[in-house]
Amino acid sequence: MTTTPQKWILSFFAITAAALALLAAAAYFVDPFLQFRVRDNTYVLQEWFVSGGLIENGAYDTLLVGSSMTRNFDMDRLREKLGAKPLRIGLGGIRPVEINELVRLAYRAEKSNRYYICVDLGFFGNPGEESRLPRYLLKTDILSHIRYLLSYEVWFRYIPVDLALIAADRLGVRLPAKIARMKEIDRLGDWEYNYRYGGESEVTARYLKRIGRVPELETSGLYERLTAHIDEYLNRFEFDRGEHIFFFPPYSSLFWCDTQRAGYFEIYLRAKEYFVVSAVRRGAKVFDFQSAEITADLDNYRDIKHYRPEITDLIIDWFAKGEYVVTGENFSEHRRKLIENTEKFRKEHEELFD
Repeated sequence: MTTTPQKWILSFFAITAAALALLAAAAYFVDPFLQFRVRDNTYVLQEWFVSGGLIENGAYDTLLVGSSMTRNFDMDRLREKLGAKPLRIGLGGIRPVEINELVRLAYRAEKSNRYYICVDLGFFGNPGEESRLPRYLLKTDILSHIRYLLSYEVWFRYIPVDLALIAADRLGVRLPAKIARMKEIDRLGDWEYNYRYGGESEVTARYLKRIGRVPELETSGLYERLTAHIDEYLNRFEFDRGEHIFFFPPYSSLFWCDTQRAGYFEIYLRAKEYFVVSAVRRGAKVFDFQSAEITADLDNYRDIKHYRPEITDLIIDWFAKGEYVVTGENFSEHRRKLIENTEKFRKEHEELFD
């Protein structure tokens, strides 16, 4: 019996459709980016790909979102001190537009009534127009789900690893602590094991090698650019959808000395005041930890910005106690203290600025 071209074509498409359906079913079962369900302690998490799924499907009432400044927050401490059921989304180098997208996704999920949002002022200087978050992972329509189930990232980057770890778990294989912690949602993106804190000498050595210095920004019109992007950013929030709490993370005094070298120390301070006044006027609360005494001790840092996990414990305590809350009325005091810390640090480390 001969096979006609029509039958051959139909058979080909039937086999192809069956294969794709099988692949999609397997991806749905493993669900590496948590688009359909969240099962704790199951997957190796990749923060840029799982953020949307966690926000859509996670169990939380408080969302903490921000850059690498948020990655080492102790979630158990947050639960204890704030009486919260928190979810932390910390993405290194996250832009304002991406924070807006994630918070809007949380509005849609209708789970959170509190939003703790880290403010890295430098990203408003060159915020970038395009979001790097995978668009299809932020949507719930059928075409986006199909793209997810058949995507390159799912099949060639994460499902093989996930299947291996699921098998290891079923077989009772004891994983190294560093890998085991990568399966915990509370540890999403943290880098506690990836860096060591060598103290002041290591931080200053990196600085003298020009590693991790502040970005070089065009100072002409910088204040106007910063404030325009701040307005655009704040206008995207729906402040009646819950309590919005912004916070400026405690960069080291060396960071502020470096902004003096780069020529925009005063511009940053003016723009920060503009942010505070604008956010408070819209009904938000703002914490400013950048004038804290700890910022002058480089033993607390691994570079001019990133601080050890113990500092995040202090931040949580300050949240709970309401310390370092800043408004338009008391901003001048925070500004004065930051300037004093910076000038004192500069005098004590003159060798760095010769």
